[in-house]
Amino acid sequence: MQIPQFIKEVIWSFYPPRYRQLADKPVYKSFGFMSKMLIIVFLLAGLVFVPKLFMLSSSIQDQLGVFDELKLTPKVTQRAEFAVPTSKPWIRIDFNNNLTLKDEMLVIDHDTLQYRLLSPKKIPQAQLREPAAYRTETDSFFTLVIVLMIPGVALLLFVRAWLKYALLIFLFGTFFFIITDLTRYKMKWRQMISVAAHAITPILVVEVIASAITTFFLFEIPKIRFLGLKLFAITLILYAVMMILAVLGCRVEDYRKSK
Repeated sequence: MQIPQFIKEVIWSFYPPRYRQLADKPVYKSFGFMSKMLIIVFLLAGLVFVPKLFMLSSSIQDQLGVFDELKLTPKVTQRAEFAVPTSKPWIRIDFNNNLTLKDEMLVIDHDTLQYRLLSPKKIPQAQLREPAAYRTETDSFFTLVIVLMIPGVALLLFVRAWLKYALLIFLFGTFFFIITDLTRYKMKWRQMISVAAHAITPILVVEVIASAITTFFLFEIPKIRFLGLKLFAITLILYAVMMILAVLGCRVEDYRKSK
């Protein structure tokens, strides 16, 4: 049975002599490999995060308990019903009347908030205005809001992580290109970028998985962030080591072929 090319690349990313083949890959394919790895690692981190979702409801109840008093008193004046979209709306809001949830996902009227996930739910607005006093009644709604936010938050984190690792690839690739250009281990700039795009594999695996558990052992670099994402001393050192091993692996492979 033939091993898929992507699996080969993953294995080769941890085996320095194979970096000679990886260095010759087009830059866009190397970034494509990095993107696939990041997607897979994000999914794995999501699986690690799943148990925390089951504890979310009790956690919200506990956190609402820190408030001795919490009252929300919004002032709303409305001329007409709010409906999105206007035809077959998903959301309807009308504080002047009492509404009934039909095919909508969310309905807010004068007295209640109604929503549908698997089955229709109704919460009196009086309880939502005092969530600390009605922790048991309102925790399911706040849990739902957080769960629905997770896909959007995950997408934002993915984009930020991709930009962070892309920047690291260009920085490390360019730095090692300049350094090796002064030695007998010379490589083209595009080759060094492809090397850097594969050498970052263990770094993104460690950082993304650890972010779902704890990053304490990675030693965060204080006061230095990229797009709000942390940089870690351990993984940057590991990246530098991987780059050195990759360059040496290319040199060893060249020497073996020249014999």
